[in-house]
Amino acid sequence: MESKAISFDPSDLDGMRKLMDEHGDSEFPFDGMNENMEQVSISISTERIDAVTYQHNGWTRRNVYWRDGTREELYEGKWNNG
Repeated sequence: MESKAISFDPSDLDGMRKLMDEHGDSEFPFDGMNENMEQVSISISTERIDAVTYQHNGWTRRNVYWRDGTREELYEGKWNNG
């Protein structure tokens, strides 16, 4: 099974569009860590990128980045961080 790695910069709209073009058919999210060592799950479709961050403070944050440049930030509640 091939492992895919991506680099994601939410300030780079052209880069995000490139990810949507290259990985928009991905069946599974990309999991990793952000610069704060928080777990992140990134799902990519042809029209948007959903980045879910499991923050150290126990909150789950979802950032949605749309192809047209629109952005959303949602706090979906607490998760059990142990």
